[in-house]
Amino acid sequence: MNRRKFLAGSGCATSLVLAGCLGNNDDDDSRVTRVVARPYDTAPPESETTSVEDPEIGGPIESVVVEAIETNNTATQRLDDEEEREETINQIEELPRYEGDDEFESAAYVTRNDDAAAVFYEQDD
Repeated sequence: MNRRKFLAGSGCATSLVLAGCLGNNDDDDSRVTRVVARPYDTAPPESETTSVEDPEIGGPIESVVVEAIETNNTATQRLDDEEEREETINQIEELPRYEGDDEFESAAYVTRNDDAAAVFYEQDD
C-alpha cells in the first residue's frame, strides 16, 4: 500500500470514529440519574406522606426506601434504562412534597411502619 492510500484511509477512519464519538454526546443520554432515599425516624409533622405499600410505589422507589429504612443509611439506585428513568421521575414528581424546614429536607416522604424516608432523584451533568 502506498503512503497516499494509507493516509487517505486513515483519515477517513479517524473522521468516522470522531463523528461517532461526537454524535453520541447527547446531554440527555449522558446524564446519570439516581433515585435517592434518606431515612428519618418519622415523617415531618403535618406533612402528607405516601405508604411504601401504596400501589403507586414500586420498583426503584420501593427498593431504595426499604433499604434506607432497614439500614438507616441513605440508599441510591442508578436508573440506566430510559423508560424506567422517566417513569420513576414521574412517580416521584407526582408524590406529595414537603417543602422542608430546619429539621427535614424538601422532598417527598414515603413511610414504612413508623419510619419514613425522604425520596428524590439526582442527575449528574
